Amino acid sequence: MTLLAGIIAAGEGSRLAKSHPGIVKPMLPVAGRPLCHWVMDGLRASDCGGVTVLTNSRGRAVPASLEGSFPGISFDFVTADTASSFESFRLVSLRLAAKADSFMISTVDALIPPLEVARFWRLCRSSQAEAGLALTGHVDDENPLWADIDAAGRVTAIGTDAEDRRLVTCGLYYLTRRAAQRLPAACDHARLRDFWTSLVRSGARVEGVSLSKTLDVDRPEDLAAAEAFLTTETKR
Repeated sequence: MTLLAGIIAAGEGSRLAKSHPGIVKPMLPVAGRPLCHWVMDGLRASDCGGVTVLTNSRGRAVPASLEGSFPGISFDFVTADTASSFESFRLVSLRLAAKADSFMISTVDALIPPLEVARFWRLCRSSQAEAGLALTGHVDDENPLWADIDAAGRVTAIGTDAEDRRLVTCGLYYLTRRAAQRLPAACDHARLRDFWTSLVRSGARVEGVSLSKTLDVDRPEDLAAAEAFLTTETKR
C-alpha cells in the first residue's frame, strides 16, 4: 500500500519570524535546507507516494521548492489561513481520507529521524487502532503535551489527564479514514491538543509509539540544536 501523507505548514511561526524576517516557517533554512525538506525525508523513508501540503497565504514559495527537490512525489498543495491548529489538521485529514484508508500527518517543525517515521507508520498500520500518536521521551518544549501509554502501547491519558509524564507528543500523527470521517466541526476545538485529549477520553483506541529523540523548531534558540541534531541523529 502506497502511503499518502500530509504536512501542516500553515502556522505563522511568529517567534521565528522575528529572527528571520520575510521567511515563512516551512522555508526556514536549517543545516542548509528548508525545514519542510527535512520533514519530507521522513515521509519518503516510509515509501510515501503522495503528500498534501497545507500552507497559509504567505507560503507561495513552498510548492516550487518541494516539487523541485522531490520530483518522485505527487503533491497536493492547499492554501488556507486557518483559525486554529485543529482546523488545519481537520482540513488535511479530510482531504487525505477521500483518497486513503489510513495516512500520516506531520507538522512542518517536527524533526524526526526518517527511520523512526517509517517505524511509526509501520506500527500504526499493523495495529487495530483508529488513530496514532508519535511520542518521545526527549522533552524540550515550553508547553509539552504529555501522554501515558499502557503495556500494549495504547494511549490511556493525554494532556492534563496524564499522570506518568514520561512521554510527550512530537508532531507526527496517524489517522484512519473512519476516524477522519468522525472529526468534529472545526470550531469545536481551539487547539489540536484539545482534539486528541477528547479522542482519548472518548475511549477510542489510539496507538502510542515511543520514538527516539525528536526535536521541535519553534524558537530562534532551537536552531543550533536542530542543526546539530540533523547532522547526527537523522543520519542513523
